[in-house]
Amino acid sequence: MSTTTGMTFVGAAQLLAAHLADHQLPQPASLTVMTRGHRSEVTAQMRPATVADVAVQLLAWAVTLTTVTVTAWRPPHGDRVHLSIASTLTGPAGAVELDVFGGVAHDPVLFADLAPDNHQTIPLGHLRAWAASAANTTRSPVLEAPAAER
Repeated sequence: MSTTTGMTFVGAAQLLAAHLADHQLPQPASLTVMTRGHRSEVTAQMRPATVADVAVQLLAWAVTLTTVTVTAWRPPHGDRVHLSIASTLTGPAGAVELDVFGGVAHDPVLFADLAPDNHQTIPLGHLRAWAASAANTTRSPVLEAPAAER
């Protein structure tokens, strides 16, 4: 992920709005734009769903980005897992850190090594496999690799 540059709140929001307008992305449950000093950050929260559904939503975002890091975080109470992708949105005015996440029920088979209050990097291939379980027998365009992996 590249270093983000300080950007006004409006600039960060406009960069997010332009990205959403340019791509058909799943409707987020919430969007947060923050700017502090030399750091700008955008967070998109997906609606809670199954692992397969959240994987499909995250992959829809991933194919619109150059590089992504996939992470699973199990909150301290331990009954949920947050799957997320982190990347950077860039535009003429600078760059903004992007975090897109969705919550799923903790599945002890899929997340056996993820203790409460721990983070774990997940291969993008895991998201693709989980998303494939949501797809019927037809291939979905969101199952393709992001530009950086092609």
